[in-house]
Amino acid sequence: MTRIALSLLLVLSLAAVAADLPVTDVVLYSSGVGYLQRTGSVTGHDLVTLSFKAEQINDLLKSLVLIDLDGGKVGAITYGAQDPISKTLSTYAIDLTDNPSIAVLLIRLRGVTVTVTATNAITGKVLGVETKTRYIKEGEVVETEVLNLVTPTGIRSVRLEEISDIAIADERLNTELRDALDVLASGLDNQRRPVRITFAGEGTRRVKVGYVTEMPIWKTSYRLVFGEQDALMQGWAIVENTSDTDWQNVRLSLVSGRPVSFIQDLYSPIYVPRPVYEPARFASLRPVMYSAVLDAAGYDSNATPRMNQRQRVQLRGGVELGEMENMLATPPTVNGEVAGRLRAYSDTVQAAASAKDLGQGFQYTVKELVTLPRQQSAMLPIIAEGVGAWKVTISSPSSLHPMYGMRLKNTTGMHLMGGPITVYSDDVYAGDAVVEDLQPGEDRLISYAVDLGMKVKREDVRETSEILTFKVVQGMLHIARKYRRTATYIAAIADGKDRKLIIEHPLQAGWELIEPEKADEKTNDLYRFVRQVPAAEGAKLAVVEERKAGETLAITGMNTDALVGYITTGKMSDRVKAAMQRVVEMQRRLNELRYQRNLAEQEINAITAEQNRIRSNMGALDRNSDLYKRYVAKLGEQETRIEKLRERIEELTQREGALRKELNDYVAGLNLD
Repeated sequence: MTRIALSLLLVLSLAAVAADLPVTDVVLYSSGVGYLQRTGSVTGHDLVTLSFKAEQINDLLKSLVLIDLDGGKVGAITYGAQDPISKTLSTYAIDLTDNPSIAVLLIRLRGVTVTVTATNAITGKVLGVETKTRYIKEGEVVETEVLNLVTPTGIRSVRLEEISDIAIADERLNTELRDALDVLASGLDNQRRPVRITFAGEGTRRVKVGYVTEMPIWKTSYRLVFGEQDALMQGWAIVENTSDTDWQNVRLSLVSGRPVSFIQDLYSPIYVPRPVYEPARFASLRPVMYSAVLDAAGYDSNATPRMNQRQRVQLRGGVELGEMENMLATPPTVNGEVAGRLRAYSDTVQAAASAKDLGQGFQYTVKELVTLPRQQSAMLPIIAEGVGAWKVTISSPSSLHPMYGMRLKNTTGMHLMGGPITVYSDDVYAGDAVVEDLQPGEDRLISYAVDLGMKVKREDVRETSEILTFKVVQGMLHIARKYRRTATYIAAIADGKDRKLIIEHPLQAGWELIEPEKADEKTNDLYRFVRQVPAAEGAKLAVVEERKAGETLAITGMNTDALVGYITTGKMSDRVKAAMQRVVEMQRRLNELRYQRNLAEQEINAITAEQNRIRSNMGALDRNSDLYKRYVAKLGEQETRIEKLRERIEELTQREGALRKELNDYVAGLNLD
């Protein structure tokens, strides 16, 4: 049998074995992995061969689970090495690395016993292959390759072109040749590796093979059909079969949790990964993700009673809002035409999945068996429920313009995984929104279009500061200050329609909200204020915040004018004021002493400069001249003055030191409120 025929036979046998363990269960996670389970039957001591991409081997080695359900045992698992095929082939006794011809292969079998079939069967040891020249007719020759065999009766020569079959007598060499062909067959796809699983036992048994592998995350997209007072949520799961195996009638589950999943490099060489830098890209308008509510004034987001689907379709409200009821709730009347259309939507698309809370995640199990060919994708309806929704306009620091939006409450009883929402209002496309994961009963703001009919202006923040109190502790002056800032929002309507407006204001650590007394809602980084805005009047909102901060100064290091300024603020107690006035007086006395000392030092410097000039002039004069004698008398007077000034400086320095010590001792002992 030729090498090509053997390779085709091997591929067909692999496909037949793999078909015995088809994929029967698929669980896709929103963390980028999937669990696949194959189920089938084996008989006796059986070998199951599966094929995986090279990049899947790490996950396989980490997660493979094997079960023999009927008393058998799981044996060894072998898989293709990562070495290049050429290197692997070179390790076999019969080297097939260079795609040898039959003649070259027979040369490599020199000394091996073979049986060749030509006109008859001949058995012998391979002596070699030679090329002989054969004359056909005058002037024409043909070169022919001839196999020489050593047989019991002598050397036999057989032309290769006459040989139809070659059989190797040594079973070990036969096995080596088949293994080398197996490697070649697996190398038809350089990115795939065979994995061979051994099951040992008696008779026919059921087995399961499960493993985790990298899969595209399953995605969700929603359609929110919004009527005057009704809203219907349709949720679709988008799944992709990127494997090389068709999914035929598989049980499909979708899990919205995010289990920890990582790749440990058990198979390939390890390289240090480098971060990928992606430059920022800008678009004209981006969807806004709104933060979840941490605190709501008078608003109980869990107050909605459980409703069946028909009730949810008929009621958009149903949430008790307390003080916010006038702002967000809608009248309980139902527009019959709109409700009828929504019921039609609900009846047309029925959820094809059941939901279950797993604790660490939420699982949708598709009710019907799914068939999805390889490299194909599908959309499956998983939600068709009425939801709570209230139309609002949102002014947020994250968007340049006020946005049409909704407060969306998850009344489906199921976990809703984050994803895009296409909003339809009265059968007309209204815009796209995006939402993060929503737990049952949780609500979130979404926005889907620019509200061109409303303008919201934020005036510049005005900030002031005020000194609250002074305190003296061990020579340190502690000053308590209060900072206040005010941001003003002015809303105006241009299209003549009233609005329910939500204003988002940044929440900054350390600042306390003063006006309004409390925000309607509070998130991690935002305050939310809800206002009804009449078209004819507009609305104005002033947000006032305060921050208190302390400042500590060393009294002895403070400027006298600064101390006087603090004294005149009127915020000091009488005791602190009296103490600071004494400090000011002592500092002024110190300053006067320092001033007098500086004057004396300056005079000495001036006299010294004058003496240098006189001495320079004296060097050019006759010692008996009148001018020379005048200079000598002048120097004597100056030396007398310098001595007196130095005595004055010494006195001033001592008085200054004593007064500074008195000041330091006095300040260090102060502890006053």
